[in-house]
Amino acid sequence: MRKLSLTWNAVRHGKMWVRPAATVAVLIGSWSLGPCFAQGAVSDVGLQALAAAPPFCSPLPKDPAKPSVQIKSGSVRALRAAAADSPPGTQLLLEDGTYRLDPHEAVIVEAPDLTIRSLSGNRDAVVITGGDINVTVYASGLTIADLTLANPVYHNVQVHGESGVSRTRIYNVHALDAGQQLIKVSAGEGTSGKFADDGLVACSLMEYTTFSRGTANSAPSYTNGVDVLAGKGWMIRDNVFRRIRSEQGPAGPAVLVWRNAQDTVVIRNRFIDCWRGIALGLSPPDAASRGGAGVPYDHQNGLVANNVFLALHEPADAAIENNFAHNSRILHNTAYYRQGLSHAVPWSIEYRFPPTTGVIRNNLTNQPVLKRPPLPVAPSVIEGNVENAKAAWFRDVMQEDMHLVAGAAAIDAGVSADGIGLDFDGVKRPVGKAPDAGAYEFLSNAGGPTR
Repeated sequence: MRKLSLTWNAVRHGKMWVRPAATVAVLIGSWSLGPCFAQGAVSDVGLQALAAAPPFCSPLPKDPAKPSVQIKSGSVRALRAAAADSPPGTQLLLEDGTYRLDPHEAVIVEAPDLTIRSLSGNRDAVVITGGDINVTVYASGLTIADLTLANPVYHNVQVHGESGVSRTRIYNVHALDAGQQLIKVSAGEGTSGKFADDGLVACSLMEYTTFSRGTANSAPSYTNGVDVLAGKGWMIRDNVFRRIRSEQGPAGPAVLVWRNAQDTVVIRNRFIDCWRGIALGLSPPDAASRGGAGVPYDHQNGLVANNVFLALHEPADAAIENNFAHNSRILHNTAYYRQGLSHAVPWSIEYRFPPTTGVIRNNLTNQPVLKRPPLPVAPSVIEGNVENAKAAWFRDVMQEDMHLVAGAAAIDAGVSADGIGLDFDGVKRPVGKAPDAGAYEFLSNAGGPTR
């Protein structure tokens, strides 16, 4: 069995959460999503295929053709043994119960194409808790579904891209109270290393019960919900991120994709009381970036669409950042910062640093879209955004219901032809003469929020 390996980015990037002195934007063409989702380029017209059709979080079917092993309730020893040494394609079906890892342990996945999921399908009824890392991944094709991961020293899941691990799927998982990043996707070094590609994080809840407390060797601010280093083709969809923050506030973005990560799709997620939302890129490329220090970008080809960002009970920093980011789209997102809180910045979406290019279109927020110094050199497309949203435009802000109400100035305020043909709920755009700004199309006879 492989010895548990930990990443030490807290030491290596000791001040990584000090806000960088500059930002970026993005202009998009097409990109490959990898084998998990769809092959080939995605055109403007084809972007709506990413949304498929609701329901977006259907139960993940079991595969009757694959061998299955039933793990008895609480038998963490049997679980660890099966994860390390099962035939390829095995499904580990966990009986309801709590699986407690001892200090310095993890469920170490070395079996290819493994599935780890609850037998019942109830994610609250199966809990893997404790250890240094709940699940650490050294083999490709892992699916983790329908369970809870809690209270590790470092990460709920670490995907070891430096071992050539790809096609990790995390679905209907409750991840909480990690000491550092909840989902960590590490990478090899620059020009010679391997990377974790074609991943999925979907239909999951990632949160701190209160706030990050850090570890013995890293500050509480050294956390993220999902942190992807140098990965290509990751899709992060239909999740809820809550309180990804430290007690004082500062923390990393709830979703961070960097080190020249590429082809990332972040769609239909909700970010509630997180310090920062989504960052496409973070810092200047270096020797650890995919392709090495000579690459110009920290992220390439991103889509951030139909997400909702709410700062209701705690102050917040930026909802969406573009840093050394090339060829991304920031489309139809809703961001609302409650008045009366002392927020870290007076804007919601930012783009900065000379290489950055982008399209920022049809977003709805009550704080501006900002071109920050050091300024991007190439032009970006900034249009159709509504930046003066009022609480009265939404059904119930404090209950997190950001559907528009009749008379809201965001209705029909967007511009056409952005390719995002479905809204957060799967409603086809436009309902009226033009698409509405933000994540939701207004329907006069609409019911309550779908989730």
